[in-house]
Amino acid sequence: VPLVDHWSPQRFKLVGAVLAASSVLSFPLAHVHEVNHLVPLALSAAVAGYWYLGMKDLSQTQSTLRRNFPVLVHFRYMFESIRPEIQQYFIETDHAAEPFSRSMRSLIYQRSKGQPDTRALGTRLDVYREGYEWINHSMFPVPVSAVNKRVQIGGQACTKPYSASLLNISAMSYGALSGNAISALNLGAKRGGFYHNTGEGGLSRYHLLGGDVVWNI
Repeated sequence: VPLVDHWSPQRFKLVGAVLAASSVLSFPLAHVHEVNHLVPLALSAAVAGYWYLGMKDLSQTQSTLRRNFPVLVHFRYMFESIRPEIQQYFIETDHAAEPFSRSMRSLIYQRSKGQPDTRALGTRLDVYREGYEWINHSMFPVPVSAVNKRVQIGGQACTKPYSASLLNISAMSYGALSGNAISALNLGAKRGGFYHNTGEGGLSRYHLLGGDVVWNI
């Protein structure tokens, strides 16, 4: 930006002098009713604020940017402070954000308030984009091939080998999850025949309801 490239303490003082001269000249114009009487007062207040902020920037020693770009640098700080709002409300789409998209947040808000969370007339997702995945219903039953759903952990030298399921409950600590949640997970592991990883929160009584447990140490 040319204004930023050419801005300097000298340019700040030059612009300040021009603004001060304009402020002084506005008083005679107001006296002869060429401009409103409030214009000189408002302009003088703006010029005073400009010089006060600029001299404060030049005299401080904590920020190089403020010394090299007095007054102007505050516009950068202002835009940086509202950058998340600009990004959220004017730039990002409903489906592009991290860690959760706006459409996903809206869905959570609607369900938490007991409001309808469905939209008519189909999906708003781009189902034709490259990489989009979906699951189709099978029109006719298909044979299921025999698949080994478990894997043996421990060889011949192992005194207590373990037959582990291919799908298990990953590490989620007690503390991050409530006791009821941990209990439900362990009971689910018991019914499903897979193991339950304790996570870094340690082993609790909620892990000992009958499901296989992997103690994360």
